[in-house]
Amino acid sequence: MSPSVPRASSHPISIEDAHPVKRVLLLTHRDPAVTAPTLPAILSILEDAGVSVLVPAGEVVKHRILAPYASGDGMRMRPGGEDLILVLGGDGSILRALAREAGSGAPVIGVNYGRVGFLASIERETLERDLRRALAGEFVVLGLPSLSADWADGEVMAVNDLALFRGGDSRIADLTYAVDGELVATVRCDGVILSTPVGSTAYNLAAGGPTVSWRVRCFVLSFIALHHLDSRPLVIGAEEQLTVTNSAFDGDCDIQADGQKIGVLRPGRSITVSLGGSEVHLATFPEASFFRRYREKFGRP
Repeated sequence: MSPSVPRASSHPISIEDAHPVKRVLLLTHRDPAVTAPTLPAILSILEDAGVSVLVPAGEVVKHRILAPYASGDGMRMRPGGEDLILVLGGDGSILRALAREAGSGAPVIGVNYGRVGFLASIERETLERDLRRALAGEFVVLGLPSLSADWADGEVMAVNDLALFRGGDSRIADLTYAVDGELVATVRCDGVILSTPVGSTAYNLAAGGPTVSWRVRCFVLSFIALHHLDSRPLVIGAEEQLTVTNSAFDGDCDIQADGQKIGVLRPGRSITVSLGGSEVHLATFPEASFFRRYREKFGRP
């Protein structure tokens, strides 16, 4: 990480210390109609700041205005203050960008075009002001952990969460879970959610799991429609491994990573999950703390 773009745990950088961004990778919402009205103004701000703008080829399919900036899908961004991934979208779009660029170390900053926008640092009401701040390098970078999981049929990384659901005609899932090989419990439920701190404010929160500060290195096991009164969500340490086994006699469990089905867990098979995925990097402004976001997005009006 470049000294000019410290992690959020260090002192916020000042305007004098900031290094202007030189290159921006621009990614937009899946629905072109969401971002099309403001895209010309955003491009004007980027060009006025003198940054090089890149877009993957797929973005040109959505927005012909981006054709002059197309650079294919083979480019890689660089960590530090020179490069920035700018996402115009909601939390789903920002998550996909974080996963896409996890190996590069380049930070992702989002303009909120979604319903909640918990991960976004820029609101449309303050778009020009805050985008110019970001391009001037006036942001800090949070290094956030992701999950890695492997089972008999594959392996996957998840930035937000990994979930197991009762599949097919199964009325309920029978799941056994252990930490570092030590049995914890066998439960009957509709499924389980394994969440990073980033994902703790998403599906995990809706299922009654705990909210986790982005500065805590851990992941969370929470339950969907649990059929037990004596089981509660479990917080698992950064160095620990969780193994979940489908202990039903028949009936697969569907596996989802960041909301996308990626496989099934067959009876008798196990999946092992840890906080071993690539670190992802979220750019934010010094004043936009986790708890300020939490209060503004989820607090009562």
